[in-house]
Amino acid sequence: MKRIAHIFVDEYGTPSLNIEKQGTSSHFIYTAIVISANNIDLARTTHKRIIDTYFQGTHLKSKNINHTKRIKIIKELASFDHYVISLIVDKSKIESIGLSQKTIFIKFFNKLFVKSFFNKYEEFHVYCDKTGSSDFQISLKEFIGLNTYQLDMFDKNTFNIKDDISEEPLIQLADFYCGCMGHYYCSSHFKNQSIAIHNLIKARIFVEFFPKEYTSLFGAETFYKETFNQEIYSIAIDSGKECFNNSRDDVSRELLNILLLESKLTPFRVVSGKEIINKFKSCGVEIKNPINEIAKLRENGVLVVSPIGKKGYKFPCNEDEIAQFYDRFISNIIPQIKCIGILNKVLVEQSIGKINILSKDEYSTLNSLVDIISNHKFNEQLIK
Repeated sequence: MKRIAHIFVDEYGTPSLNIEKQGTSSHFIYTAIVISANNIDLARTTHKRIIDTYFQGTHLKSKNINHTKRIKIIKELASFDHYVISLIVDKSKIESIGLSQKTIFIKFFNKLFVKSFFNKYEEFHVYCDKTGSSDFQISLKEFIGLNTYQLDMFDKNTFNIKDDISEEPLIQLADFYCGCMGHYYCSSHFKNQSIAIHNLIKARIFVEFFPKEYTSLFGAETFYKETFNQEIYSIAIDSGKECFNNSRDDVSRELLNILLLESKLTPFRVVSGKEIINKFKSCGVEIKNPINEIAKLRENGVLVVSPIGKKGYKFPCNEDEIAQFYDRFISNIIPQIKCIGILNKVLVEQSIGKINILSKDEYSTLNSLVDIISNHKFNEQLIK
């Protein structure tokens, strides 16, 4: 089936980098709602129902919506397949003097924004709000026109500047999502409302940030190395002793005996998997891989770690060893979760919102993890 996308675009905030000036937003946001040709009629029906229910049949304007009404509208919009892309520009992080010039600012971010949907559909039609920034409209049209010509697709794709009330009401949906993103990312809004909004829209929204924050998710390097911490050591050893005393599993008890003895003799030494296998073998017990037995111990609350760069197991002696152990898990888990988010995004984009596995209730936990990983920095700020 031919993929035809209708893309409705709006913006939030102003390009001005003087965020200290009253009335100037901390972020500048481009947002587009992408709807397949098959769902346009349903989208229009939903839009009409929203304005009839909440706006006395006039029009949907994001800035005139209180929190309760916004939540209800978000739920209404779930009645048809679509997805949303948004470019969030943190103006406080922009240091380039060139970007302080409005025209350069607009063109620069149009390029980042358009790549999110360009060349992903056999045919697309863009609708931009006539009442929005004229610089935004002109530069976006030039950028799309130039690239569609180069790809010999100019005979199908269109760019339209429309009034969002009298000509193309679905642009109001882009304005609505712009407002949602503004409420979530701009510091002037209440945090509890921001979280409630984001939790409802995160399944269908994909966000690009500028500047990209390559904040390390790892913390081990911030701790002092080779510093013995008696409290941590005692907690870890006690967890092993308690499990040893309560366990009826001979393999678990023997494994604990090996680790506890080694920790008592040389607390910083790591016991390798091969060494554990050989010790079991000398007792007439065959185990293929100790990792499965170690996993059982951890599930029972035994604080056994595997520091990064060291193949083996031990009871931790300091925060550094625990942090490295966490880092080992993070280095595996985070890329996998990121991949899930990337692959789901491909499905959503190529099906134009029809196929969205992470939006299903049974994947809500996984979707939350994808959301946390992809929005790490912003979630930290909201929690503080």
